[in-house]
Amino acid sequence: MKPDLRPITPELLPAYLQTDARGFAANLDRRPDDLWANLELERAVGAFDADELVGNGRNYSLELTAPGGTLVPVAGVSWITVLPTHRRRGILRSVMDHLLADACAHEEAALILTASEAGIYGRFGYGVATQVLGIELERRRISWRAPAPGRVRLVSPDEALAIAPNVFEKVRRAQPGVVSRPDVWWESEWWDTRDAAPRFDVVFEGEHGPEGFALYAVGGEWSEGESLKTLFVRDFVAATSDAAAGLWQYLGNVDLIGTVKASNVPTDTALPWLLTDPRAMKVTSRRDFLWLRPVDVGALLGARTYAVDGRLVLEVVDDGPAAGRYELDGGPDGAMCTRTDAEPHLVLDAEALGMIALGGIRPSVLWRAGRIHAPEIGAVTFADVLLAAEHEPTAHTWF
Repeated sequence: MKPDLRPITPELLPAYLQTDARGFAANLDRRPDDLWANLELERAVGAFDADELVGNGRNYSLELTAPGGTLVPVAGVSWITVLPTHRRRGILRSVMDHLLADACAHEEAALILTASEAGIYGRFGYGVATQVLGIELERRRISWRAPAPGRVRLVSPDEALAIAPNVFEKVRRAQPGVVSRPDVWWESEWWDTRDAAPRFDVVFEGEHGPEGFALYAVGGEWSEGESLKTLFVRDFVAATSDAAAGLWQYLGNVDLIGTVKASNVPTDTALPWLLTDPRAMKVTSRRDFLWLRPVDVGALLGARTYAVDGRLVLEVVDDGPAAGRYELDGGPDGAMCTRTDAEPHLVLDAEALGMIALGGIRPSVLWRAGRIHAPEIGAVTFADVLLAAEHEPTAHTWF
């Protein structure tokens, strides 16, 4: 079938929510007045079979922090759904092409998304830009090398909502890969109200006020007088090393907890080195988090800083707007990236460029995997040095 794409109006929002729930095999528990569902509804699109809504997609206007601290306008792709009855009919391709054109019209440097399945989006030019760790801490094994300074306070959700956005704003201006959180995100997405587990909010305060926060839930039961409960870390943001240490010490010391679990831990976390026994932190997974699809390569690469001064010519193979050759001239103080006819040092597709743009994956890794081609190995080695970021990129925000 040829997909019939139409804009989503407020009258169509109930059907849009129903299609999303059916596509994810979930209960319909969002209301038409849901803040996140209504945000920028004009950027939402539906695919119709006659009068039946069979596929969804939308963009949100977000910002992505580039290495060096520049906030780059990007389109946040979300609500991607195709009903099981209409798979393999070109609907997803049509929706993704529409969202790419929409991002071009909004002059956004890239599209980004968090994927429900990792095997879907590479064919649309998206590459894994950030990764996260899943971890477990067995509480009885935890001991700390030194007590953390500052103090941690349990606060109400309302007090947390007044503090957390200000802390997050500090973090996102310093940490590469962080994705902005619109005001309604905090009220609509921060805590999943469908989760029956009790909610707890904690804030770390240093000498000058709040420096970090964590949001967690507790689940599990008692068995023969022993607590089998697990503490699930849902959000963890620290603006300072002291805040990170203080929050982890609090979370690891909560009474009546057997295990602490977190699923979105930065890959360069200092947590194991805060512990007397680093093996007390068990890595249970390493997975993709943020995917990036370059749109305006010059704007994307020109927005960041680079580890050393240098020049690199990239040839991007793409069936979309990223195609072409680009000369990158950058360093610690900034960069320029413009189209060129010069011979390329690296040849790669849009997906591979999305992987290396924030410094999350080294070009040499993709070269060894046959994903990047280079006339000379020296160019790959130099690209590793040039594109390295001071910190591993971390997105924090799901959407």
